[in-house]
This record gives sequence, structure tokens and C-alpha cells, in this order.
Amino acid sequence: MMKYTGHISLTLVLILMAYLLVEKNKTTNYRIGIIQMEQLVYDYQGMKDATEQYNSKMDVWSNEADSLENQLKNVYNQIRMDSINGDQLKLVKDQQRFYLLQRSYYEFKQNISEKAQEKDEKMTIGVINQLKEHMGAYAKQEGFNIIISNTQLQNVGYADEAIDVTKELLKYANIEYQGGE
Repeated sequence: MMKYTGHISLTLVLILMAYLLVEKNKTTNYRIGIIQMEQLVYDYQGMKDATEQYNSKMDVWSNEADSLENQLKNVYNQIRMDSINGDQLKLVKDQQRFYLLQRSYYEFKQNISEKAQEKDEKMTIGVINQLKEHMGAYAKQEGFNIIISNTQLQNVGYADEAIDVTKELLKYANIEYQGGE
């Protein structure tokens, strides 16, 4: 059995080499595209709509925070008046009210900050997922085997402009986002 191990190994190596030579000589043409992801995301209508919704929500939260801040200012002014007028009972009540409002205000601001970050992350992930779906459909439609995404870090050192399909993919994605045509 041992004397055949060398022959078996040699045969397997020869078969592997023949396979690799055949695979290397195949002339399969792959279609490759590259996209500028940052440009694609920010010019995508879905991102513009999501940003508009986000800004509207932020405006609502900002108005609510402003309202609480105005209430705090009013109570503070009332405390000053109570102090000037010497109304100790009203002063104590207004101070307690002020501290409760102040705590509510800070909690609300913290809550807004957390919600804003969460909403921004969800929005961005949602847009990127939409674009990935559009990218896959576009690649199949246009016969691309691979589309490489170039990010802020410029992962691709060089790419011929002829394979940059950012504008075409953006046009396709925007049409699909708006219900197709």
C-alpha cells in the first residue's frame, strides 16, 4: 500500500495542475462596475425624502424643547418676583416647580438626543438597504458580475472612469424608488 501512495500523490498533483491550466486559460469576460457610494447615497431620492422626514421630526422635538425652556424661564422670572415681593410660600412652591420642570427639560433633551441618533441610524441603514437591492437588480439587468463600492476611504486605488456606473445606478435607483417607469 505504501509504495502506491507516491504514485497516487503524483497522479493527483498532475490532475490538479491540468485543472488549473484549463481554468486559467478560460476566457470568461467579467463585467465590473464601480460606484461612488457617498455620492450615490446623498443624491438618492430615498435619502432626500428620509432626511426631510428626519428634519421635520427634529423640528417638532426642537419646538417641544423650546416650549419647555420658555416655561423654565417663566418660572424663573416668577421666582425672582416672589423673592422681590417677599412671598416665601409662593417662592418655595415656584422653586419646587422650577426644579421639576428643569429635570423634565434635561430628561427630554437627553431623550431627544438618543431618539435622534437612533432615527438617523435607522434611516441611513434603511436607505443603504434600499440601494443594495437596487444595485443587485441593476447589476442583473445590465449584466454586471460585480459592482465595487468606493467609500470615503477610497478603497479602490484606481478605476477607469468607463467602469464608474454611479450616475447610471443613481438614475435607475431613483426611478425604482418612485415606482418605476
